[in-house]
Amino acid sequence: MGLFDFVRWPALAAATALILLAPRGDAAAETLTIAQGNDILSLDPANHGNNSTESALVNIYDYLVNKDFSQGQLRFTPRLALSWKTEDNIHWTFKLRDDVHWHNGDRFTAQDVKFTIERSQQDKKLVNSSKFRRIKSVEAPDDTTLTVETDGPDTLLLHAFVGNGAGILPKAAFEKAGGKEAFFKHPVGTGPYVFQQWIKSDRVVLAGNPHWWGGTPKWDSVVIRSIPETTTRVAELLTGGVDIAVNIPPEDIPRLNDNKGTRAITFDIARNLALHVRTGKDRVTGDPRVREAIDLAIDRKAIVEQVLEGHGAPTRGFFPPAIPGFAPELSRDILFDPERAKALLREAGYGGGKRPAIRISTPSGRYVKDREIVEAVAGYLEDVGFQVQVEVLDWTVYNNKLVGDGFGELYLWGMGSYTDASSLFVDNFKRHYDWSDEAFEGLAAAVRQAKSEAERIAISQKGQQIIAEQRVRIGLLFPQSIYGVSDRVIYKGRFDEMIAAEDVSRP
Repeated sequence: MGLFDFVRWPALAAATALILLAPRGDAAAETLTIAQGNDILSLDPANHGNNSTESALVNIYDYLVNKDFSQGQLRFTPRLALSWKTEDNIHWTFKLRDDVHWHNGDRFTAQDVKFTIERSQQDKKLVNSSKFRRIKSVEAPDDTTLTVETDGPDTLLLHAFVGNGAGILPKAAFEKAGGKEAFFKHPVGTGPYVFQQWIKSDRVVLAGNPHWWGGTPKWDSVVIRSIPETTTRVAELLTGGVDIAVNIPPEDIPRLNDNKGTRAITFDIARNLALHVRTGKDRVTGDPRVREAIDLAIDRKAIVEQVLEGHGAPTRGFFPPAIPGFAPELSRDILFDPERAKALLREAGYGGGKRPAIRISTPSGRYVKDREIVEAVAGYLEDVGFQVQVEVLDWTVYNNKLVGDGFGELYLWGMGSYTDASSLFVDNFKRHYDWSDEAFEGLAAAVRQAKSEAERIAISQKGQQIIAEQRVRIGLLFPQSIYGVSDRVIYKGRFDEMIAAEDVSRP
């Protein structure tokens, strides 16, 4: 589909052309500009595992349902689905909206949802190919009805229709384009903003959709810029080049608050920062004593206080308190014992000048102070006897290494989960960690059959205990997000870190 190939809706083409061709001075008041710390990874909602990418895509594609944390706990609310029901958590019926059109003018139907589910299931190369793994069959008896059957009782089905991989795609347009490569050059969704352009490593440009089912979009255009350098991101906010800038260093908060026209906002998010550990027998971290030494060598409280200036909470866990399944004991039982760490290394055969060599990989600019956190960790590990190499990578390269299984002994990952701690059991531990555990696998099977929220939470907490005790992941902290915001806009931040343009208003 060409940029202005909107035969059914010529008004949309005209509006889009005006936005793109108008001088910046005329359009600036109606343009929202967001500065991310990294480029998006893909325009395919099913082929990335990254919240900053999803933060851009939520403006183009819609979910079947919405998630809402406004009352302190997760609730599901209507989006493309107006309602849903099930009597046994196996057979589900969804009633869909009948007033939704794709950006190319085609009508949205249940066939599109069926296509989205089956595409993810069938294309094993997609990052989110397991998104709908519990769905046994899906049917579209009419345009506004979708029926789903799972492979057993599944109280988490609605979670599958939210987040990375849940954006609904148009069956007819995808097939007409001849496949994903052609379709995602100019993708169409049902969201409030229409894709215009992706200049890799620079920006994504979107235009307001005048035919959006939700009403008139708040902005004529949205520009999502990739600015990895923190100082540049801050400078762009201070000089009016962007309206929202993510991942502001704590030390810049007073500067933004003292500057006329800008302010800093801080808020809790659904994320943890952890060291993910390679446990294969061919690695020094294959020895559980070495992994325990790493755990005990790190002063998490000092990192939160000194590197993040208090904008976070130390933990050995993986899900913050607002997530169903939070394991509180992993945030209470935090030990910092460098002497015991040294003793463990001696027991593992190190000492007398022999130092275990490890490599820690980190992105730079993806998370607040990510590089500095890893450098602090490296310092603590050096203090107890490790020889540490810190590898700093661009975010795109970082993700390619993850997919290609190319990391060394440790890598930093900020796992975000804004649904339920049961997501711990769908992570591919065997591939990236060279690890399996019979008790953990038993819990993974049991969580699928949980009959209540309490039972599922208890299972999830046990699974986290196993991961923490075996140091497959070594939790470090729950960070807060720090954004810089221009006084030209009103924005409070979201727990899931999505920056949906419709959440941003003019004063």
